[in-house]
Order: sequence, then C-alpha cells, then structure tokens
Amino acid sequence: MLLIVQFEDIYADQPERLSDRASLMTAHLKFLEEQGDRVVASGALRDTEGGVPCGGIWILNMESKAAAEALYKEDPFWKAGLRKSVRVSVWAKAFWSPAFSDCMKTFASA
Repeated sequence: MLLIVQFEDIYADQPERLSDRASLMTAHLKFLEEQGDRVVASGALRDTEGGVPCGGIWILNMESKAAAEALYKEDPFWKAGLRKSVRVSVWAKAFWSPAFSDCMKTFASA
C-alpha cells in the first residue's frame, strides 16, 4: 500500500534548530537509504525554492499505517524533536500522468 507521510517542521517557531537539522542530515539520509524499497521518495517542503524547510513528505510502500508510524519514529529528525506534527495517509491514486515518470527521471539523474 502506498502511504504519504507529511511532516510539519519546527523551524518557523524555532529557527535556531536549523543547525540541528544540518548536523543530522547525513544520519537522516542514511536512515532513509537503509529502508530500501519501503521509502519510495522523500523531500523537504519549502515556501520558496531554496527557502527554509517548513516540513517534508515521504512516500512509502508499506504494509500498514502502523508500520509507517513505527518507521518515522526511528528517524533521527523525529528523535531529535525537529518535527512539530505528522500525518500518515493512505494514497488512493486517481490519476497518473506519463509526464510524472519523466519528471522523476530528471530528479534521479540530478
């Protein structure tokens, strides 16, 4: 089942914690890589390109919402208190543009 995990980060309220994010980034990315095919994609959400992160999204291929909840609780960002809130939703695809695959290929080669 595909799940969307949407995080709201704390940096709007606590900009001084951006340095914690930077120091944990390598561990965070390593954690995501170690999940294999369970983490399909992930990335920060920002109000502007290059702006301060306001949250993030993970697209997961997992057996249940409970498994997704257990997973994000092991992430270094979560453990460090860098997430303000989280929502896990089941994704029910309604439309898939062929352009999406081409777009993802561009990201993969960057």
